[in-house]
Amino acid sequence: MSTPTRSAATDRIFDAILERQTGLFDAIRSNSERSHRFTRSVIEGARQGSRDWAEVSRRWIANPTDLVGVYEAMSEAVGNSQTRLLALSREWIDDVVESQREGREVLRQGIGDWRQAMERVQENAPAFLRRGAWNRRNNEKQPEPTAKQ
Repeated sequence: MSTPTRSAATDRIFDAILERQTGLFDAIRSNSERSHRFTRSVIEGARQGSRDWAEVSRRWIANPTDLVGVYEAMSEAVGNSQTRLLALSREWIDDVVESQREGREVLRQGIGDWRQAMERVQENAPAFLRRGAWNRRNNEKQPEPTAKQ
């Protein structure tokens, strides 16, 4: 008769384990996607930087005496580079914060599930085991058995 209860408890344990693993794998997948997106941003920033500096070279080759035009192109390339660097830094910080938030959430859920399981185990344990665990946990001495006369 205890088989269905034991089976249900076992199923709940494994379902909880699978849920935690799913949460962990989702966090890993999200982190991987953020990393991929960041890498693409770095590559696109480098590509755009190459185009900006190619424009500087093109202007200088087209008219080497036009120092104002070359200076403007250089200033624009440097400004664009700084803007991209700031955007990339902000993206990186946002990704780190989001990754930490997801990791904390997965850990919090896992610890919460573990605590609930331990509370259920303690509730279902026989009274003499609960009493002994309470005393050991609180560093209380076990009462001396009284000798009956």
